[in-house]
Amino acid sequence: MDHDQEVRKILAGRTSSGTIRSRESNTVEFKQSFNKGNTAAYAKTMAAYANNSGGYIIFGITDSPRKIVGLKNDNFENLKQEVFTDAINALFSPAIEWEMGAIVLEEEKEDDNGVIITERKKIGWIYTIESEIKPVIAQKDNSSESITAGDVFYRYRARNGKIKPAEMERIISDRINRERENLLRVLEVIRKSGTANLGIVNYSDGKFSTPYGVDVAFDRKLVTQVLKKAKFIKEGSFNETDGIPVIKVTGNIDLAEEVPVPEGNPDDTHPYIQKQMAEKLGISTQDLYALIWYFKMKESKKYHLEITVSKSSKTHKFSNFALEFLQEKLNELAGNEAEFERIRMAYKNRNKQEDKANG
Repeated sequence: MDHDQEVRKILAGRTSSGTIRSRESNTVEFKQSFNKGNTAAYAKTMAAYANNSGGYIIFGITDSPRKIVGLKNDNFENLKQEVFTDAINALFSPAIEWEMGAIVLEEEKEDDNGVIITERKKIGWIYTIESEIKPVIAQKDNSSESITAGDVFYRYRARNGKIKPAEMERIISDRINRERENLLRVLEVIRKSGTANLGIVNYSDGKFSTPYGVDVAFDRKLVTQVLKKAKFIKEGSFNETDGIPVIKVTGNIDLAEEVPVPEGNPDDTHPYIQKQMAEKLGISTQDLYALIWYFKMKESKKYHLEITVSKSSKTHKFSNFALEFLQEKLNELAGNEAEFERIRMAYKNRNKQEDKANG
């Protein structure tokens, strides 16, 4: 949003006497001057805006009548934003997000001698962004502005007031609905990724657990590297949208050694031969061979084990991970028969080349 342009629009309509047609509202408040001593008053208005839909405090405007007088000193221009932010957030939590700026309005008027002159008037503005995490609540008392710890202020038309039950109920309902939607988005990510491809990392002890009981202990130094390469998305957002707190890992993490295969009977960890896999997936064994080759599944012990039956005989066994992985791939290929056919042909060509090489 171009705030300078928006402020100009608010101040544009005027009567013949110079009175601004726009009135104070649930998104606009006028102040004649800016004074650091009134920070608590500004913070109260900003908290009310944050709990509603955001809004402007515009400085350099008289209240009654609503006329443009401009700022008469440099107090606004010299405002230290970090100090102002600290003062606001000492009064209210969660942190209020805001922006500030100034514009210059030029007005032509006739002086006492009938000469047309141009007046330049500086207008300051503070825009409060609607809070993503509501309600914004007072953290401590401020008697000068009738603020008591625990108060929740809301912008009602042209005034700030303590929030009413209806608005508080809506805020709570919206928050519950948003969290439910965020949870559903997370579950959808899990569904698309497949439980076989997901696990939980406990950063306190470096242990990684999967739904199938495959527990791996990472070196604590590796966990530290992961955290150093992690980008934390602020609370209330997920994948650049609202949601639960998550960690997005960026960069490459190199493992020193291969993740170990779970110990135990291979018939338990990898229970399926290829024929059984094909039957469970509802495809031909040839299609199964093509998919296993194309996705290089025999290269991962997570999916495949080669079991020696005798000196001259081996069998290939596959895990539940493999079954779920292939089911997901088949779902993806269900609407793309041309891609599936391409995989089949690539597998046939590979077999022909191997036959020639061995011929």
